[in-house]
Amino acid sequence: GGLVAGESNEIKGQSSSVIGGQNNIASGKYSSVTGGSNNTANGDYSSVTGGDKNTANPHLLLKNTGTHGSVTGGQLNLAKGFYSSVSGGQDNDASGRWSSVTGGRYNTASSQASSATDH
Repeated sequence: GGLVAGESNEIKGQSSSVIGGQNNIASGKYSSVTGGSNNTANGDYSSVTGGDKNTANPHLLLKNTGTHGSVTGGQLNLAKGFYSSVSGGQDNDASGRWSSVTGGRYNTASSQASSATDH
């Protein structure tokens, strides 16, 4: 893994990386966090790009949380379904497999292959 710049960042996963920002953690295998603060990429192959307090695949040991999640910016967003994504906004949750939330606030995509946009 690699750690470049930033402050109080941690790398815990095999071949994971944190690039810049502060208080970011990459703990999944091949996961990454790029910038921002207080972001966490727990799932294998997961990523968080910027923002604050975002999490990709938060609880790998719990049922219905998976790998390959991504969060791009925003605040307090969760991508916890397998292959799920959240693109910005605040307090959004993509928990279904292949689900996505595109911005907005307090949106949830919880069914398989579901999407939610702008609440």
